[in-house]
Amino acid sequence: MDALERLVWPLPARLAAVGLACALSAAAAGSIAYGFGFRYADSLGKTELATLKAEHSDQARAAESANRVQLLQQVTRANETEALLLDVMARHAEEKRQLQERIPHVTTQYRPTPGAAAQPIPRCVFTAGWLRDFNTALGVPAPGAGTATTQPAQAPWATPGTDAELLESGVTPADILAYAQDYGLWVRNNLAQLNGLLDLQKKD
Repeated sequence: MDALERLVWPLPARLAAVGLACALSAAAAGSIAYGFGFRYADSLGKTELATLKAEHSDQARAAESANRVQLLQQVTRANETEALLLDVMARHAEEKRQLQERIPHVTTQYRPTPGAAAQPIPRCVFTAGWLRDFNTALGVPAPGAGTATTQPAQAPWATPGTDAELLESGVTPADILAYAQDYGLWVRNNLAQLNGLLDLQKKD
């Protein structure tokens, strides 16, 4: 049988067949190894990707939770600041109410000396020029053209150096005190708001 095979398959053909068989085996082994390697790398890549996604998801949840806590803290601080501001403004309003009640008492009579009987306060005159300068000092804009009035009491913007600025303005001490109370309330409330905002910003 060996002799017959040797006749049918000469040596070079047998070597070629063995080489081909080896090459096919190597190719099959390489293909199998590639398939195993690919599946292993694919599995490893998917595992690492899943781990990375889980880490990112955990980080996102932690950041969201931290942001939620920070927001709630800011809202709480803002609510506390607002409550304090409202308390301060209510106190200011009550103080103004008490001052208003005292205006008639402190602007209509006086005592010339301690223990003396109360007497009516002498008439106090504020000129149109005084009123103009008072308003200017507070930043009240002058009336525009065409707003001229006929009565001195309604004309606080008399031209400086004219006789009109020496006319009586009609403003009384009670008017000035009432205005000071309104202006003081506005200023104190604005200051309280500003301080509240600054305190709130410091806490952030």
